[in-house]
Amino acid sequence: MKSYSLCCVLVSLMVLSGCTAVEPDVFDGEDLVPVGYQTFSLHDHDGHAYGSGNWSNSVVVVQFMLTNCWDVCPTQTQDLSVLYKEFSDDVGADLEFVSITVDPWRDDEVALNDYMAAFNTSWPMVTVPFLNDENLTVIEQVWTDFDITVTLLESNNSTSIQGRGHTVYYNVEHTDGIVLVDRDGMQRVRWTGDDWNLDGIRNDLNALLDGY
Repeated sequence: MKSYSLCCVLVSLMVLSGCTAVEPDVFDGEDLVPVGYQTFSLHDHDGHAYGSGNWSNSVVVVQFMLTNCWDVCPTQTQDLSVLYKEFSDDVGADLEFVSITVDPWRDDEVALNDYMAAFNTSWPMVTVPFLNDENLTVIEQVWTDFDITVTLLESNNSTSIQGRGHTVYYNVEHTDGIVLVDRDGMQRVRWTGDDWNLDGIRNDLNALLDGY
């Protein structure tokens, strides 16, 4: 009897473990545990208010970049420009693109407009309207909510550009790439330079637009 009971318990545990097995990855990029973000309001490249309220009921491609970056940021921006054109029928209705700077000290409206002209982009580029503690706190909270690390390092390179509020030359180390947000305002997928793949991003966008 005891052997029979033990056997039943083991079978039950095996069945239960099968029911709770981890599902395979849903997206081509890094699957994120769905999490939201705090509402925010900043300014775009034209000085207009821009924030999370612009994302209502849309899938959103959120890029984190800086204009004084000449390695991964330009490549990613060029690829996003390709996707922006491919998904033009969805943009403005079901899909939004936005680039949020990780260098608000240098990336004012002029710098962002120059960057957009250089890469022939037309989606919003977002920064702080002017430097004060309140605005910096807002954009820093956005970085935190999207798990973006930003570190300023003093630079000895005189070709570096000084920023608003900075008296020394500096470089920025940051988490690069994009986060894809679903229609419910949940972060679902992350793509960085470590795994960047245009076809994979395209697949993930289609999946989110289809309501996955």
